[in-house]
Amino acid sequence: MGTTFWPKDPLDGNDMTLLTSILRRWCARYGIEFTADESRLKAKELVEWFEFGVKDPAELEELIDGKHWLVSRI
Repeated sequence: MGTTFWPKDPLDGNDMTLLTSILRRWCARYGIEFTADESRLKAKELVEWFEFGVKDPAELEELIDGKHWLVSRI
């Protein structure tokens, strides 16, 4: 099995601030604690979208909001 290397830029402080603020708003919208399992899954999804190339905050919020049902079935 081969290995695929995906050159990703490391997340910097500004990236983390942006992603954290989006995640906190999502948590507040759905009444989920920031440290809950649902929040961790949503954070993973958010980072994946960001690393995929989605950098617009509004678009990121729409993408993770549209998949709320995925983490509500834990």
